[in-house]
Amino acid sequence: MQEDKTTSQLHTRIKDILNRLYTIGHQMKNRDLIKAICIYKSEVNIIVSNYRLDDQGIVVRDFYSLQILRAKTDLWPLCSLFITSDNMDFQSLGTQVSHLRLCIEKEREVLLGVRAGVPDADKQLPPWRGHDCCSWEGVGCNNITGYVVTLDLSVCPVTEPRAPAKLHSSLFDLKHLHELDLSCNNFHGAPLPGLIGSLTMLKYLHLYSTAFSGKIPHQLGNLSNLLSLDLSHNYIREEIPESIGNLKNLQFLYMSNNKIVGAIPGALGSLCNLSRITLSHNRITGELVDFFEQLSRCKSRLTFIDLCSNQLNGSVPTSLGKLYALEYLTLFSNYFVGVLTDAHFVNLTSLDVLDLSQNNLSVEVSEDWLPPFQASGIYMFSCNSGPRFPSWLRNQTKFQSLDISNNGISGALPDWFRLSLEGSRKYIALNLGYNNFEGLLPNIQFQPTVFDLSHNSFSGSIPESLAAQFFIVSHNKLNGSVPFSICAAKIMETVDFANNDLSGALPDCWDNSSRLSLIDISNNKLSGGIPKTFKFLAMLVSLRLSNNSLSGTIPSALQHCKKIKVIDFSGNHLSGAIPSWIGRRLLSLRVLSLRSNKFTGAIPLRLSLIPSLQVLDLAHNLLSGPLPPYFANFSSRNHDLAKLNGLHLENIIFKIFNEDNIILIAKDLTLHFTSLALVTSIDLSNNNLSGPIPRELTNLRGLHFLNLSSNHFSGNIPENIGFMSQLESLDLSKNQLSGRIPSNISALNFLSVLNLSYNNLVGEVPAGSQLRTFTNWSYIGNPKLCGEPLQNKCLVIDNGVTKEEGMHEDDEYERIWYLIGFTLGFVFGFWGFMATVMIKKSTRIKCLLLIDRICVYFA
Repeated sequence: MQEDKTTSQLHTRIKDILNRLYTIGHQMKNRDLIKAICIYKSEVNIIVSNYRLDDQGIVVRDFYSLQILRAKTDLWPLCSLFITSDNMDFQSLGTQVSHLRLCIEKEREVLLGVRAGVPDADKQLPPWRGHDCCSWEGVGCNNITGYVVTLDLSVCPVTEPRAPAKLHSSLFDLKHLHELDLSCNNFHGAPLPGLIGSLTMLKYLHLYSTAFSGKIPHQLGNLSNLLSLDLSHNYIREEIPESIGNLKNLQFLYMSNNKIVGAIPGALGSLCNLSRITLSHNRITGELVDFFEQLSRCKSRLTFIDLCSNQLNGSVPTSLGKLYALEYLTLFSNYFVGVLTDAHFVNLTSLDVLDLSQNNLSVEVSEDWLPPFQASGIYMFSCNSGPRFPSWLRNQTKFQSLDISNNGISGALPDWFRLSLEGSRKYIALNLGYNNFEGLLPNIQFQPTVFDLSHNSFSGSIPESLAAQFFIVSHNKLNGSVPFSICAAKIMETVDFANNDLSGALPDCWDNSSRLSLIDISNNKLSGGIPKTFKFLAMLVSLRLSNNSLSGTIPSALQHCKKIKVIDFSGNHLSGAIPSWIGRRLLSLRVLSLRSNKFTGAIPLRLSLIPSLQVLDLAHNLLSGPLPPYFANFSSRNHDLAKLNGLHLENIIFKIFNEDNIILIAKDLTLHFTSLALVTSIDLSNNNLSGPIPRELTNLRGLHFLNLSSNHFSGNIPENIGFMSQLESLDLSKNQLSGRIPSNISALNFLSVLNLSYNNLVGEVPAGSQLRTFTNWSYIGNPKLCGEPLQNKCLVIDNGVTKEEGMHEDDEYERIWYLIGFTLGFVFGFWGFMATVMIKKSTRIKCLLLIDRICVYFA
């Protein structure tokens, strides 16, 4: 009885010591924890004397055994130092304490093996040195047991190509892990291991952008303690397993940007603790009815739902209105149909962001409906909200971003909306583009991030006070001049006034617009010269002034815009020589379009120094001289197209606004490309260029469009033209080219337009599957060509020259000798007859009588 009482007292004392050490340990570093152990040295000795310790120094008896400290005997020599002087300087003990192994040796070896399999970790983390693995960066241990509970080997963000990684199987021996983060390592398509389900103590599992593929293992359902699961940006296929319904504690689920198929499992709706769920950018199908119904039954605390860019269909169920905690909902880019009524929003009092864009959805509510929420962002582009302006937006007094573009809304802006715009300073972004709004532009007094009213029917002038970081009012009916105030708006990065009726000269006041990167005022009625103050636009990337009436020369001030990638001055009245400094200073240039102007002189040799030039259009000018061999040095065209990257500005809230949109005149059509990664082109047509076509031009293996028509080029078509394997359009018409068509032209398998008409080409048209698709119009105006598809048939080949060709040459000589013989025969025959008549009298009399009888007969 006394023994039981003593044991009970020991239990109580152990519990007290453990609680006190546990509290202290959570607030101390390892060295301080050693001191805490030493303070309770006597009590720990009692524990040691009454309980058996295993080889790790852990008590193996009673229910406290898993929490007792690893009180190794090699700590006790240090204890006397602490006890004799409570004010002992800890640094003086550094040498003695540093040699202690404060982590479990087996787990230390596991950690080293795991890190060896992820080489990119060496770029982000310092080397792991020393025996104390608990002090290594990226590793966290339990302060009581010493077990590894945190392993963070993430290497985000990735700034360079990732090395292949391999998941070490010993990782799954870390049974006490609470947090595992391997994000941004490259596991190179390896399947997600099913053994991940053996780490049952995991609370946080983050495998973002790890290049895992295959299916989600059903063993993942064993992680019942999991609070956060991130499998986004991988190559996961197949369906989400039903076992995910076992993760009852899960609060955060991220599976976006994979290739997941199938429907959302019903079990997912039973996870009542979910706060955020992101399944966007997958191939998920089916409807939302069961999923939303399940969530509404368990009074879900879900605040964030992102299901955008999938293949979900059907109607949006009214049970959406029962998700009372919902703050963020995006169903963007699916196949939802039907109508949303006030029942869908009845309890959504916390809704802050609503995105229904790119679905066949409409919101139909009564005129006096008051939404229960005040959203900061409403996105409904490419829905079906027209033709009336949504009246329920009138009561939204908080929102900062509104996108109702491409909804078929027509008429003038409602007065209440115009007044709210003109009197407000709250909008960050406003997009009303691709509708049919009429009237004047709103005269807003604030400067939003995005102001997009493009593709409407707004008229009048641009208000002086109007400005925005991305100012887009193209494709309207605006008139007047470009306001001078636009130069004073220092926040502006994009100015797009294209396709209007603006006139007058461009303001020459751009010295304060240091952030401006894109200017597009093409397709207007501007006159005057190109402003010299453009030289202050150090961030300028794209300058489009095409199809106006600008005159003068290209100012040398533009050579200071060293970041510029697109210059389009086509369709103006510019003159003079093309400046040679373009090739010397503008080394980032990708598009140079000067077509349909009055430029004279030779093509500058220095244009070939631009390493990234992809589109060169100098057509319809007065350029002269030969095409130099150095012209073929463009490096971006010497590579396969797949190696070229398009240029993209940032995703501007509503849409991607590309600086690399380009219009090409090719294939007898006007082609609009939205990415420069899709095109490489040279167009020098309709000039006065002369001389042979340089054979070096055929080195441009990545070229897609080549047009040298309507010039004075002579000589043969380069023999190696078949090496330009990416050509889609080749136009050499209306020149003075001669000789035979190279036979390897038949190797151009992508060629869809070929025009060799009106030259002096001879011989047989080469045969080839692609060449059979062209008609005789591709070769018309070359009388000495023969073979399909021409009517001139080639006969048997003789000594390398077709007989049709030889016959042409023989016929030429035959005609000459025939004329000579005919003339000589006539002369000798006529005068021989006349001499006989004149000399012999009897013959002369007979001839006269014969003529007399003929006359009497016809009389």
